[in-house]
Amino acid sequence: MNRLLQFAHFIDLCNRQIGRASVWLILGAVLLSALAATLRYLFDWGSNAMIEAQWFLFGLVFLLCAPWTLQEQGHVRVDIIYTRLSTRWRAIVDIVGGLLFLLPVCILISVNAWDYFLLSFQQNESSMNPGGLLWWPMKLAIPIAFSLLAAQGVAEIIKAVAVLRNQSASKHGD
Repeated sequence: MNRLLQFAHFIDLCNRQIGRASVWLILGAVLLSALAATLRYLFDWGSNAMIEAQWFLFGLVFLLCAPWTLQEQGHVRVDIIYTRLSTRWRAIVDIVGGLLFLLPVCILISVNAWDYFLLSFQQNESSMNPGGLLWWPMKLAIPIAFSLLAAQGVAEIIKAVAVLRNQSASKHGD
């Protein structure tokens, strides 16, 4: 179990670092938005690429911070019930939810999104807007992000099993 916990902590570390680095993309999106608005109102000049880059940056933040959010117990759940459960039952809910819902959905999306990316890459898909961006790089982020989310799901399941086996301090604070 110790090796599995070390593996889970490695996944935690990777996703935490990716999440923390991705947060800086918000600043990039804000600065890009301010620049686009300034150029549009002061110089009557706009750029589809700048607008699309803002969308892409926001999408990357959402995708790449999802595993970190899961690690920090920040995803929406029915907290009114979950928080009233004992540590043991919360661990059971986390294991069942991870195995029945999180992992299958992440794997399904990762596999299908990979095909979606490959088609886009092969066609060198780009925006239909004049001066728009290539779309395949953003489409590559989808299977990567859902693979990271699946890995974090595995880490959460490992930690929940450790809680059930009394081999780890509770991550739920009980």
